[in-house]
Amino acid sequence: MGKTPTTSTKDIPNGANSPQRKKIVIGQKLPFSPRTKVPTVNKVFVLGTQLGIILLRTQRQSNSNEDAYTQDAIKLIEDETTGVASKLNIIKICSRRQSKLIDQALMQTSNYPSRWFVSIVPEEKNTHEFRVQHAERFIKFLNGIDWKYPQQFNFQADETKTLNGKIATSLDMFLLNCDIVILLKVYLFENLEDFLDDTDALNGSFGPDSTKDQVKLILEDLWNNL
Repeated sequence: MGKTPTTSTKDIPNGANSPQRKKIVIGQKLPFSPRTKVPTVNKVFVLGTQLGIILLRTQRQSNSNEDAYTQDAIKLIEDETTGVASKLNIIKICSRRQSKLIDQALMQTSNYPSRWFVSIVPEEKNTHEFRVQHAERFIKFLNGIDWKYPQQFNFQADETKTLNGKIATSLDMFLLNCDIVILLKVYLFENLEDFLDDTDALNGSFGPDSTKDQVKLILEDLWNNL
C-alpha cells in the first residue's frame, strides 16, 4: 500500500466566509481597551390614587428604597420651554409622605426627599391598563436621556391597592398635606367649601374616618395662604 497523502493546513484554501485571525506576536505591545460601562437598570413603579391622581416613582437597581438618579429628567420636566411636562402629563413633582399619620417627607441617605411624579386624569381613566401605559411613556422618556453615567429604567409594578375593584387608599397616605392642598385648589376645586361638601373627595383625600371639621382644621390655613 502506498502512503496516505497528508495535507498541511497551509495547503487548505480559505473559504470566502472563513474568519481571519489577527496574528499576535509574543511581546508585542497591545492597545488598551477601555472598560465597558454596563448600564444600571432601575425600577419604575406606578400608583393610582383617588380623584384620578396617578403617582410615579423610581428606585435604584439595588435592594434599597433609594430613588434612582433623575435630576437631569427633573430639569427637563420643570423647564416649561421643553414641553416635556405637558407631553408626559406631569403636573407636579412632590415629596413622598412617610405615612398617613406622619405628615413629613420620606428622606433618603442623600438627605433629599424621595419623589413622586404626579399626574391627574379623569377618574374613569385611572385603570391598571392606563397606568401601565402612562408609566411606559415616562420610562421611554427616561431611557431617551443621554445620561452621564449609563442607566436604564424598566417597569416594575402597579402598586395600586384596591378593594372590590375600587381604589382603597387616600391621598394622605402618599402626599404631604401642603401638596394635597395645591392639587385640590389648583386643579380640582374652586374653593375649600366645595371640597369639604364633596364627601367622596373628602374621603378619597383623608380617608372615610375623617370628618369635615377635622379636614377643615388641617387644610384651612394652607388653603388660604396658597
